[in-house]
Amino acid sequence: MKNKTGEMPWDRKFIIPGPCYPGVRGEGIEAPRRLPCAGGTTPLRLKPAPLRLKPAPLLWALLFLFSGCAKQEEPVRKDAVTIGLVMDSLVEERWTRDRNIFIATARRRNAKVIVQIGEDSAANQEAQINYLMEQGMDTLVLIASDPHYLSRTVLDLRRQGIPVLLYERMVYNGGASLLMAFDGEAVGVLQAQEILKRIPRGTVLIYNGLSGDFYAEGVHRGIINTLGDAINRERIKIVDHWPGTTRVEEAFEFINTYLDYNPPMDGIIALNDLQAEAIIRALALKHLAGRVTVIGADADLAACQRIVEGTQAMTVYKPINYIATAAADLAIDLAQDYRFTIHNAVNDGTFRIPYFQFLPVAVSAENMKEIIIRDGFHLEDEVYRNTLPKVQPAEPAPHVPRR
Repeated sequence: MKNKTGEMPWDRKFIIPGPCYPGVRGEGIEAPRRLPCAGGTTPLRLKPAPLRLKPAPLLWALLFLFSGCAKQEEPVRKDAVTIGLVMDSLVEERWTRDRNIFIATARRRNAKVIVQIGEDSAANQEAQINYLMEQGMDTLVLIASDPHYLSRTVLDLRRQGIPVLLYERMVYNGGASLLMAFDGEAVGVLQAQEILKRIPRGTVLIYNGLSGDFYAEGVHRGIINTLGDAINRERIKIVDHWPGTTRVEEAFEFINTYLDYNPPMDGIIALNDLQAEAIIRALALKHLAGRVTVIGADADLAACQRIVEGTQAMTVYKPINYIATAAADLAIDLAQDYRFTIHNAVNDGTFRIPYFQFLPVAVSAENMKEIIIRDGFHLEDEVYRNTLPKVQPAEPAPHVPRR
């Protein structure tokens, strides 16, 4: 039922207080749209916001009369929380980090985590979620393989009162409790800005993610909006490719075939560093590695090595520690029925669901040490392994004959 302002009950604003929301003081102060949590070392610990109610004077009187001045009882909190963590795969380097940080954070709060890996199959994930329900999970954290296949499953969990936290991947029409993700549009903006710095005029190929994927479409939107003026002035020509699968080898095959029938492009924007690696392999076969500007995302170790070596121009760093820590904390709070609010929301096709965004950071050879090394994401020796100057062995001391 709509209220007097014409809003539906779920058309409200959401706010999470915490160290990354210093501006939240009370009513009338709007929180920033995104968390400025990129970089830094302070762990993100979220606490439930106090519920602010403004009953009418008559309602206060009725509450006083029928409550007998009794203190309102707190909901019963579960001592031991079981979290189901269903992941897509561990092929990309970053997902192992997400899993490990998530589990470590949950264990510090005495929560049990049951991890399931779908191996790129939404059907597998559906069976795994049913298994977790049999195990008595209190909250599901889901990295979905397919944005549509699991809609009914998520909706069923919603009806059963089991919270669902979507981690980096949207599930449409499911009415999940919360979506936590890095801002895909901001990722695309950073990638396109680097292209404009390096390629004032030329052809740029965009190797996207799957069509219909919430994050991939956000990245694409950020790229096109940023390159829009250069495209309109015909300084940048776009070759826009949406692959049919997430197979890394498909990226290799596509670039290899494209170069067989077309002149070399000046730049390539890949959705992630795993795609960028396959693309650079294809370029190397045509002796173009290092001559074509290639940009990825996720700051994988191999990508950081390629950047300092000169075969990849840039990546986008997503501070995984913050999102994985926050996800574990919020999964436990959802299971314990804590009330908190988040300022931002997104429409999943049927429902408006809270959307907790994190900002990414652009990383190139110039700021590699400042961002990646200083934040402890990779070790300096590992990143510069192939570029560090080799130490020449000391010459032996001349032999001095005894007298």
